[in-house]
Order: sequence, then C-alpha cells, then structure tokens
Amino acid sequence: MKRIISASAVLLIILSSVFVGGCNNSAESKKSSASKPTVSKTETTKTGKYTSSDLKDYLNGFIKGKNKVYGVWKIKDTELLNYIFRNDGYAQLALGTEADFTKLALDGDKQTLEAQFIRGMNGKYTYKLSEDNNTLYLSSDNDKYTLERQTDFSLVPEAPKNPKIDNSILGWWKSETSHIFFFGSDGVMYSNDITMETCYTYNAEKGKIKAVYDYAGKTDLDFTYKLKNNSLVVDGEEYRRFNP
Repeated sequence: MKRIISASAVLLIILSSVFVGGCNNSAESKKSSASKPTVSKTETTKTGKYTSSDLKDYLNGFIKGKNKVYGVWKIKDTELLNYIFRNDGYAQLALGTEADFTKLALDGDKQTLEAQFIRGMNGKYTYKLSEDNNTLYLSSDNDKYTLERQTDFSLVPEAPKNPKIDNSILGWWKSETSHIFFFGSDGVMYSNDITMETCYTYNAEKGKIKAVYDYAGKTDLDFTYKLKNNSLVVDGEEYRRFNP
C-alpha cells in the first residue's frame, strides 16, 4: 500500500501542538513503541450484512466502562485533535478518521492517569471529573488541562452512495500478526495495523481496493487483494476470518 500525508495535514498537526485551553505547553515525546495486545478470538464467522453500524458498535465497546474517564475528549477551546481513553489499556490521539495508539495507565483509586501522546498530554497526571462526568481536569507539576467529553465523535465516516462492493470479502479478517481488516457492505472499511487504526470509505473490484480516509484532509490509498482458499491476501499479507 502507499500512503501520502497531505501538506495541509502536516500544517494542521503542527498548529495543533499549540494549545490554548488554559494549559502550559508540554514537552513533545516520541511515539510509544508499545504493541497492541494480540487479538485472541475464534476464527468462526457470523452471518450478517456487516455495515458501518457493526463497526461503530465494535469501536464504541472500547470506550465504555465503570470508570467515567473512558471515552473521547477534547482539550477545551481547541480544535482538530481528540483524545480517546480506552478500557483495554490504551489511549489514542485521533484526527479525522485515523487514530494512533499509546499505552494508558489509569488508576481509579488514586485518580491518576498516565499517557504519552505525540501532541499535548505527556506524562502522569492526577485527574478529577466534574459532577456530570463531562469535564475532565488533569494536572501535574508542569501542566494543567481541561478536557470536554465528545459524545458525537466517531472515527467511522458516513457511508458513501453506490459503492462498488465485492461481497466475497465482506466481514472481519485478521492476520497472524494481529493486523485487522473490516469490509462493510455499505462501503465503509477499517484497518488496524497495531500502531494505528483507520476508517475509510472504499470501492473494491477486480482485485483492487480504492480507499479514502480523512487525516485533516481526504487522502487516497490503494490496496491489492485476492482470495486464496479460505484466506484473504491484502498487499501480500494473509488474513483469515474471525469474530471480534
């Protein structure tokens, strides 16, 4: 596959490093090299139409939990970047329909949160939630952040009109290295390459996939695929069906 980040995306990411939400600038760190945990699901398949609604349900499952810190947040009075605190020990920095991964250490008893983002929060913080759980206050020796809960955010784009769909590849696929693909019948696609997850609109026919994702601007991405016995081979990597 070939991925090209547009100049506008680079510019917006640079601008997003300056925050105005009543906080100090934090030192920028290198992206965490931690790997996502191996997905261990049975490789049986389920029946269904496999739509963007299924994908939304899957992603929303990671932001639910007893601790109300789980969810999607944005630093107050800023734009573009969303911070996702997940219930599987990971946090994400999301822009458009793409989000990367970093480790998350969340201690509900001590009310501490630790994450290393490439923009914004970087380190260990004590946290406090507002009474309605929609405002999150983070503080450390160097930084203070006020975050607002985002209830309408989704990585999943709106399904396109009249997509070209190959019914033989619909559903969930996973490789031996835990890379994941999802192909929906309504023209929405998802990939998780362990360090990054991305949602796309797509067309698939004659062994080629034309996908579009949003990263501060729409970007095209091409994949090749073929079916091989009970496997799907995408850009040379073999995937087998599974239930997430």
